[in-house]
Amino acid sequence: MTTVSCSPSLADIRALQADNLDRLRDSLQQINIRDVVPLLVARNVLRSYEMGALYAKGSDEQVDALIDLLKTKNHWMGPLTDALIRNGKAPIAKILIELQNGK
Repeated sequence: MTTVSCSPSLADIRALQADNLDRLRDSLQQINIRDVVPLLVARNVLRSYEMGALYAKGSDEQVDALIDLLKTKNHWMGPLTDALIRNGKAPIAKILIELQNGK
C-alpha cells in the first residue's frame, strides 16, 4: 500500500513565512528600505502605490510596514533574498534561507 504525501496548504506556508519574517525583524532593521523595495516592485511582489505608502512612513516604521505587507503576499521569498544579496546583505539573506529550510 502506498501513501500519498500532500503538500502544505497555502495557509500553512504563509504562516511559516510570517513566522520567519518575525524572526528576521531585528536583522531587517539594518537594511535601507529604499534599496530593497524598488527591486521588489520590479519583481512584481509589491505595487508602486505600496512602495509610496512604505516611503511615507517614518524610518522606524518602514521595516514593520514592509513585514506586514509581505505577510499578505505570495512568492516574495526569492525576490527578497535576491534584493538583499544585490544590496550587500548576503548574511541576512543566508539567515532567511536557513529559516525557510528549517535549519
